[in-house]
Amino acid sequence: MKGTREKILQASQELIAKLGYAGFSLGMIAEHLSISKGVVTYHFPQKDLILAELVEGYFQHAAEYMGRHMVIDKTALEALESYIDSNLRYVAENRLGTLAIIHIIANHRNKDGELIFSDKDNQLHQPLIEIFQYGQDEEKSFRDFQPELMALLVRSAIDTLSGRIAMNEIADLDGTIKETIRTFTFATRREGHEEN
Repeated sequence: MKGTREKILQASQELIAKLGYAGFSLGMIAEHLSISKGVVTYHFPQKDLILAELVEGYFQHAAEYMGRHMVIDKTALEALESYIDSNLRYVAENRLGTLAIIHIIANHRNKDGELIFSDKDNQLHQPLIEIFQYGQDEEKSFRDFQPELMALLVRSAIDTLSGRIAMNEIADLDGTIKETIRTFTFATRREGHEEN
């Protein structure tokens, strides 16, 4: 049985996914769970704390999921393919959480108007950059390109598709994943290196 804290987080995720960022409040959580607002603020004195925990939890679970499903001990191409595949499959299995996170990341700002959860230090890009560098420098299987730029392109495709998947706007998930992988296989491979 879930404790009150976990119920608050779950309710917050559901409400943000359904109503969007602007429609979310501590009072709404209390009403949704039929508890007093004081109970909510006892566990989370500020709305920011709920949002931070939702974002942190989502990315932690995503990293654990991808860690279980990624192939990192074979070729750079297989690592890239499994990165794309595991990322999009995580989204498909966590549509509600993904929708909530998209709303939070796109809207939650500090007092200066800056987005709080923007990836300023490119942590999300780093695994891809390392895959590309390995494929270029060690295996020589990837053509010459800027790893940082290609990582940005892959992440942009994944992020765009994630929103569509979370909204149930993609009917053929497997086909979409295969086509995305094929696109970046062609975009990255060195001439003479064929697909597996």
